[in-house]
Amino acid sequence: MKILFTLSILLAVLTLKATEQQPDLLIYKSDTIYIDKFPLDLLAEMDSIIANKLIDSNCISSDCWRQYIATWKIENDSLFLIGLKDCCNFNPIPLKNVFSKNDIKDKKVFANWYTDNITAGFGKNLGFLEVEWRYKFEKQIVMIIDKGRIMKLSISTEKQ
Repeated sequence: MKILFTLSILLAVLTLKATEQQPDLLIYKSDTIYIDKFPLDLLAEMDSIIANKLIDSNCISSDCWRQYIATWKIENDSLFLIGLKDCCNFNPIPLKNVFSKNDIKDKKVFANWYTDNITAGFGKNLGFLEVEWRYKFEKQIVMIIDKGRIMKLSISTEKQ
């Protein structure tokens, strides 16, 4: 009986799919790209003050556990946060509610805390890859970022 119970739990867990999270947005030239890396999460992990300012107990959504959607922009080989909105009503969250005046310059925040890669598809949607649990797009952008600076950026075209 124990083995049957364990096997049924294991089978149930293996077949579950999590709710896909709302993506952040990245503006690159004239394209708006959905990204599923969340640079602001990294800052929130390092800075509890920022983390607490991002919490909104009025907005809880299973497709957006972080409670916000960030809009990022690549400008002069740098990554900037240019906007935030809540996940429930998509109301703007002013940057000044989260960051100090010293962090905000020209209505944007330089992402100097972020060192990682961002890979995202954009352009025409070529379909959903069930095995990888992701959409495939006609183009893919890959960025290597070091302390907010774009060290390498490449765009490739996917085969259909």
